[in-house]
Amino acid sequence: MEKENYFGSYKKSNTEQLNKYIQMLEKYNKKNYNFEYSFTKGEYNLKYMEYIETKKLNYKSLSPEQIFEELSDLYKCIPNWNNPGTMINIIPPTNLLTVATSAYTNLLNPNFAQDTYAGYLIASEFEVVKYMSDLMNWDYKKSRGIFTFGGKGTNLYATKIALKKSDYESSKQGCEVNKYFMITSKNAHPCHYQVCDWLGIGSDNCIEISCEENGQINIIEAENIICKNIEAGKKFLGYNLNGGSTNDLVIDPIKSIYDMNERICKKYHLDYKPHIHVDFVLGWVFLFFKNYHFIKNSNSTLKKIEKIKNQALEIKYADSVGIDFHKMGFAPYTSSLFMVKNEMDIQLLEGSNFRKIEDMSFGDYNPYNYTLELTRSSNGPLSALVSLKSLGIEGYQKIFIELLEIVEYLREKLSKNPKISILNRNSSGLATFLIIKPLEYNDLDISEILKLSEDEILKIKEYNVNFSKLILKDAKSNQINFVFTSSRSYKYPNTEIMLGALKLYPMSVFLNKNECDKICNNIFKEIIKYENNKVNYKSETYISDNFVYRERE
Repeated sequence: MEKENYFGSYKKSNTEQLNKYIQMLEKYNKKNYNFEYSFTKGEYNLKYMEYIETKKLNYKSLSPEQIFEELSDLYKCIPNWNNPGTMINIIPPTNLLTVATSAYTNLLNPNFAQDTYAGYLIASEFEVVKYMSDLMNWDYKKSRGIFTFGGKGTNLYATKIALKKSDYESSKQGCEVNKYFMITSKNAHPCHYQVCDWLGIGSDNCIEISCEENGQINIIEAENIICKNIEAGKKFLGYNLNGGSTNDLVIDPIKSIYDMNERICKKYHLDYKPHIHVDFVLGWVFLFFKNYHFIKNSNSTLKKIEKIKNQALEIKYADSVGIDFHKMGFAPYTSSLFMVKNEMDIQLLEGSNFRKIEDMSFGDYNPYNYTLELTRSSNGPLSALVSLKSLGIEGYQKIFIELLEIVEYLREKLSKNPKISILNRNSSGLATFLIIKPLEYNDLDISEILKLSEDEILKIKEYNVNFSKLILKDAKSNQINFVFTSSRSYKYPNTEIMLGALKLYPMSVFLNKNECDKICNNIFKEIIKYENNKVNYKSETYISDNFVYRERE
C-alpha cells in the first residue's frame, strides 16, 4: 500500500495533492453534469437493497482512480441549487469560499470539542457569536454560542435549558410524567414537538397555540392556556417561537411575549423565568437591514423588508436563538448556531466547569463539557465566518433585495395567466404558493374556489399534486430546466382548506428577470401540455410524494 496516495506527506501541507484529487473526482463525475438543468443526470430507480446486495468491501487497497470512478455513480440525481429554476426548498447555492475553507481545514482535521484539538481556529466560533450579538443588540461580552448539528439541535439546547431553569434537579432525577409544558406556534417547526419527546417532557406537552390572521401566535390564547396549566399544577418551561416561517417569513411578536412572560411570573410568583427561545433560522438575515436607509430607498419590496426587520429586531427580548447559516447564509451543510443572550444559561449545562469568556485563554475552552457532541466539526463556525466576512452587511442586503424583488416579479408574471391563482400574493416571504385551475374552474377566482364542495376541492388538490409530478418528471428528463413541487398539507390562510398548492421557493442568486421570463413561459407551456395529456400521473411511481423534505408547512 502506497501510504502517500491516501495520507500525503507529513513534510508538506498536501493541498496540491488535494486539488489533484478534486480534479480527478470531477473528471469521473463529468458524466453526471447537467449544469443548465435542475438535477445531475440519473433516474429515480435506485433500490437500496438491490444496491447494497451488489457491494462487497474490497480486501486490497484501491487506487484513487478506482475509488473516484466507482464513487462517481453516487453523484446522480443531486439538485443543482445554482440553477435559477431550482425552486424546491430553502437550500441555497454555496459560497465557494466557504467550501474551499472547509476542504482545506479538513486536511488539518481539527476537533472543536476543545481548543487544544482545534488551535486558534476555534476562536472563529467566538467571532461569529460576537457579530451576531451585535446584529441582535445583545451584549457580546455576556452572550455565548455553540455550533451544532442542525435546527433540531438548536431547539434541543433551548428546551434543555428551559427544563433546567424550571427544575434544576431534572438532570439527575429525571422528568416527572406530565409535569411540564412548553408553548409553540401552529406555524412553527415540527421539531419543537420532537425535542420535547427526546427530552422526556413528552410531545403532548408541547402545546400548540393558534395564530392570528397575520400568522403570528395568538397572545391572548397563549396566556389563557399558560395560566390554566400553571393553575392545574404543571410547570411552565417557556416558549419556542417562530422566527421566520418557511412559507411567509412570519416572526412572532417577541416583545409582547416578553411582556406576557413578566406578567405571568409576577402573577404566580415564579422563582424562575420561563425561557424564551426564537427559532430564528430564517429571520436573522433581516438584521442586516437594521441601519439601512429605507427613507432614501423606498419601494414595495423594501417596505416588506423594513416590516420584517422591525419584527426581527425584537430578538433583543429573547433568551436564546437558533440560526442556520446553511439556509440564508449560503454556507454548506451543516452550519447551525445556538446562542444565549446570557452566558450564565450555559452554566446550567456545564455546571461547575463553567468559565466566563473573559476568564478564558487558549487551553481553557472545553465546550465538550456541555455540548451534545463530544466531537464537533469545524465546518459550521468557519463556513459561517467566511460567509459573513466575504459578503458583509452590504452583500447580504443586495442579495436579499434582489431575491425578494424577483419574487415579486415572478408572482406578477404568473398572475397574468388566467389558469393560475396566486395564493399568497402579498406575502413577505420568498415562497410563492399557487394553484392551476382545472378547465371547468378557469373562470373562478380564489374566493369562489374556496366556496366549492369538499369533492371539488379534493379534485383541484389532486389536479395540482399530479401537475407537480409532471414537472418533476420533465425536469428529470431534461425537458425543462426548472423544478418545483406541491404541498399536500398547505392550508389556505385562515382556513382548513388544502388545495394541493404548488410551491415555488427560489433561492438561487442567479435568478433574474430574463431567467424568470423563460421559466414562466415554460410553466405556461407545461400547463397546456398537462391539460392535453391523457396520462394519469396519479398512478405513476417515478417520484415519491416525499421527494422534498417538508420543514414547515
